[in-house]
Amino acid sequence: MAILCAHVRVLFLLGALQQVVFSATPVPAKRYIVNLDLLPQDRFHDIAVYYADDLKAFVKELRQIVPQEVIDVVDVIAATVDKHIRAPYAAEMVGVSLAAGVALGDILLANLLYELTAHNTKACTSIVAEALNGTIYHGRNLDYGTFTDLLKNVTAIVDYQQGGETVYTGTNFVGMVGLLTGQKPYGYTITLDERDQGDWWMNLIDGLADGTDGVASFLIRDTVAGDYTFEAAVGKLAYSPLIAPCYFIVGGTTSGQGVVITRDRVSAVDLWYLNALGGQWFLVETNYDHWTTPPPDDDRRDPAIKAMNATGRANINAPALFSVLSIPPVMNPATTYTVTMSAEIPELYNTWVRPYP
Repeated sequence: MAILCAHVRVLFLLGALQQVVFSATPVPAKRYIVNLDLLPQDRFHDIAVYYADDLKAFVKELRQIVPQEVIDVVDVIAATVDKHIRAPYAAEMVGVSLAAGVALGDILLANLLYELTAHNTKACTSIVAEALNGTIYHGRNLDYGTFTDLLKNVTAIVDYQQGGETVYTGTNFVGMVGLLTGQKPYGYTITLDERDQGDWWMNLIDGLADGTDGVASFLIRDTVAGDYTFEAAVGKLAYSPLIAPCYFIVGGTTSGQGVVITRDRVSAVDLWYLNALGGQWFLVETNYDHWTTPPPDDDRRDPAIKAMNATGRANINAPALFSVLSIPPVMNPATTYTVTMSAEIPELYNTWVRPYP
């Protein structure tokens, strides 16, 4: 903690609690449109061409940390990707591969980023909160201790449009066609946090080989692409099969619509809801089951809770949530980007790449 504080120069007061905020200027992520009226293989063409060099650097590093036996299996699966990955994702990945000049096996590896690396990195803090007027705000830091700077270089916001209208929005790393952060306007917002459980590589091979895929980022995109109620979206995220366990954090548009879904491969093991009337007006999820105590060397939960309580329900909004996500160690050297959003106010959706001082 002393090392982190040595890099800090701005102090501010949140209620009665003094917090330290990282002073490096956040950089708004570049924003793009993906036209869903195009054929799947053409949708990401321009983005993939623009980011080709950064994408090549990212997948080169990714191959260094993935066991060779897994890479070999992924390369075999890539040769018949449409048999293992459902539409439209298989064709979209083929299009990215061709546009960027990157082998399809490497693009598939990039799209399995969570499943491949969740076992060796503690990634993310997500917060969903209900303001006094019932508005639900949702924010997240996406942390990756591995190749953090390379991921910052490929971070982008994408508005997915049909007929010239945005049907959903997400933030992700270029090359990935799924979403780790997504918003259905006037419906719900979703983030994914890492949960470290199980033999990840066996899960990966089993999930891809039997054609069910179970890729978490595809499930998030499926959900924001659909016209679900909040309850139906939660059910889809809670009970669809997955390759690897995780946490899905979901925000809605009316009072009480906020939940942390603790997932194993098969289904939810816990659903933890907002209950503002009962005093639970916000939920903080990092990378540990909420009914357990986080380890002392990775306790981002308690500082976030203290900052939220100091902010207060009467003062919570997108800028206040951004401030909470900017205090150490909630923001830390592994933080790649921060998102704030509200499905009720979809124009608030924004993402900042986070330089570390």
